Amino acid sequence: MKTLLKIEDLKLAFHGSDGRVPAVRGVNLSVSAGETLALVGESGCGKTALCRCILMLHSRHADIEEGKILLAGEDVTARSEKELEAVRGRDAAMVFQDPMSSLNPTFSIGSQIMEPMRIHEKISRAQAKEKALDLLELVGIDNPQVRFRQYPHHFSGGMRQRVAIAIALACNPSLIIADEPTTSLDTATQDRIMELLAKLCRGKDKGLLFVTHDLGLAEDIADRIAVMKDGLIVESGKTKEIFQNPQHSYTQKLLGFARYGKGSSHYHGKVKEKTNVQADRKPMVQIEGLSKYFALGRKAVHTVLKDFNMTVYKGEIVGIVGDSGCGKSTLARCIMGIHAPSDGRIILSEGCQVQMIFQDSASAFNPRMTLEQIIAEPLVIKNRHMDKQELQDKVYEMMDQAGLGRDLAGRHPYDVSGGQRQRAAIARALITDPDLIIADEPISSLDVSIQSQIIHLLKKLCDERDLTMILIAHDRPMVEHVSDRIVKMAIPDKVV
Repeated sequence: MKTLLKIEDLKLAFHGSDGRVPAVRGVNLSVSAGETLALVGESGCGKTALCRCILMLHSRHADIEEGKILLAGEDVTARSEKELEAVRGRDAAMVFQDPMSSLNPTFSIGSQIMEPMRIHEKISRAQAKEKALDLLELVGIDNPQVRFRQYPHHFSGGMRQRVAIAIALACNPSLIIADEPTTSLDTATQDRIMELLAKLCRGKDKGLLFVTHDLGLAEDIADRIAVMKDGLIVESGKTKEIFQNPQHSYTQKLLGFARYGKGSSHYHGKVKEKTNVQADRKPMVQIEGLSKYFALGRKAVHTVLKDFNMTVYKGEIVGIVGDSGCGKSTLARCIMGIHAPSDGRIILSEGCQVQMIFQDSASAFNPRMTLEQIIAEPLVIKNRHMDKQELQDKVYEMMDQAGLGRDLAGRHPYDVSGGQRQRAAIARALITDPDLIIADEPISSLDVSIQSQIIHLLKKLCDERDLTMILIAHDRPMVEHVSDRIVKMAIPDKVV
């Protein structure tokens, strides 16, 4: 079989205020045509850093110190930026973990799908539009003719990820690099997307490098698995062999988590109901007849929320579940005041301070700020005269609670993994001691071992501080474990 990608003795390091920090420590890897290779490992192990190297997308704070990356037989590390532009999207394309950060908010969805076609295939705009509409339908976007003209902020997190996949497929590349492409998707959509990617790469001329922290998911689609830890490939082999006879202790550990399966209840014990929470607590949030519409061009209107009612009481955790696109994130943004309701009202208790943990931490953070500055910002705004040492101590305390190493304080959002960014988002939300936390898919980008730690941390903090939390997630068993009540949302009429 033809080798599409070959990585030889690759070493990559980040350079910042703390000096040199190695991220990839001598990796050898290959992907052949007709093959799906799953690169697995926990958050922060170097998976994303390695993938960005393949298309030379690492930041100016990162340097390839040694090694080669052979793409279609050519070493991309020796190519100029102009030469790389001809490779990206044509020979290999990447589906990023955070779709909002990879999509341009100022261009329509259709124009972004067409762009690589116009660059590499030199086809007419009409031909490119026809292909783009086919791709939108292929990845499961309803009403593609209307959606083609819309912008990323009109889409839910799951829908944006499907658009990102459509862009990656636009020029029919030989190698697709999918970096955690399903973390923001519900289980049904996840299965559809992974089946689509696997189907597209079953041909003799295509290959898929699938990056995930979910070994159970990797088992379903991969021909081979490479296990990464601390910047090294500690074990690799055929999928069946890895699962039946893992050699490395770290692989054995990951397999222990994989046995729980995606979305299954790896949290032991039953939900403990608080005694009549509603009877002895005051309402923290009252939502009455909430509706939210978004215009689809001049005539059509997309209904995201329709006559929605809900009351959240002080001290309780309310879980919100539902498929991608049902309005969960829109509900959260309406409560925060980011979106103005089209109808109805939202009443917060007097003096209620609200903080939100966003689903897409990459787009929520200022890329020019360090993680320490990002976490500290809400507290700085609240108390502008706070002592510098006291502020740093508080930041470190929140980083410790969120499981985020203090050595990452000087890093920027683009220099850490998706899981590390999400833990920074949690630390940022907690730093002002809010009354209400809205957590929008707070663990979707985390590996299963860290998921357990973070969700129990949020539960512990709510109990100790008498916090109120609205917890939004696709994973119902996880939500059930920590929530007092569950609210299931459904997709209303899509177009009226």
